[in-house]
Amino acid sequence: MPDEVRLDDPTPEPSPRRRRPRTQSRSAATRHVSSLRRSQRRLVGEEHPTPPPLDEGHTGPEPAIRTDDAADAASGTRARLRAALLRPGRGQILAAVILFIVGVAGAMQIRINTTDDTYASARREDLIQLLDGLSAESRRLEGEIAQLEQTRRNLQSGADTQRVARSEAERHLTELAILAGTAPAEGRGIRMRIADPKAAVDAGVLLDAVEEMRDAGAEVIEVNNTIRVVASTWFSSGAQGLVIDGKAVNRPITMEVIGDPHSLEEAARFRGGIVSEITGPKIGGQVQIEPADRVVIESLHAPRENQYARPAPPPPTPR
Repeated sequence: MPDEVRLDDPTPEPSPRRRRPRTQSRSAATRHVSSLRRSQRRLVGEEHPTPPPLDEGHTGPEPAIRTDDAADAASGTRARLRAALLRPGRGQILAAVILFIVGVAGAMQIRINTTDDTYASARREDLIQLLDGLSAESRRLEGEIAQLEQTRRNLQSGADTQRVARSEAERHLTELAILAGTAPAEGRGIRMRIADPKAAVDAGVLLDAVEEMRDAGAEVIEVNNTIRVVASTWFSSGAQGLVIDGKAVNRPITMEVIGDPHSLEEAARFRGGIVSEITGPKIGGQVQIEPADRVVIESLHAPRENQYARPAPPPPTPR
């Protein structure tokens, strides 16, 4: 019968009152576990916070590279650089050669552009004076060439060759005697008087004056009517004052020079020349230049015997 209850059934029907406490305890355990998990996630989130999600199109900061990765990358870079330096490739060698050529060309161009040109800043008047001096020297040399060519033609003509040769030898001997300072001389030239109230003109300044006169074509130079300036003349200055060839030089200083008056004067007055140097604030002197149609120089230079130089034998005559 359906309503009968079998006594031999080993599984009695569970009572609803016994299941309720088990269900409640299970629910409590589930809630406890969930609470523990939430607490765990909260703690983990505080130690390693999760960055908020990024919007599309937003570029955030790149993650930091760890120290080990940075060291490895730097070591690899140094290794590649060392390998490239020790074993350069063909392209690297070609690039180095091109850079070297460009560098050399640039350095040469800079040097050319920065080269000090003496006449770049000169005035027009100074350049005209310099050109006049060069023209006068050119005319003198052309006259010398014409005279030498005429002498050669006379010697080659055969007519009275000995007389022409003797005349030329005497002329050369006279010229050499004038250059050596062993013979008096006269001719056109200038007289230059140097006033030196501060006694600031030393041997270097006086030597510059002599060199400028020689560059302008001076043939004979005399100082204070007593000292003949030749190739072996030396200048000195010290406690005893100016000395030329062992002779004291008194102030004011007078220089008599034989040569083209115009060229000599223009060379002395050229900007940056001897007149500018003496009249400048460093020396504070005065210079007077007087052209003359006739300058007579009578002082002589006493030649000394050479200590080391001796005449050399003439070269063999070519056949």
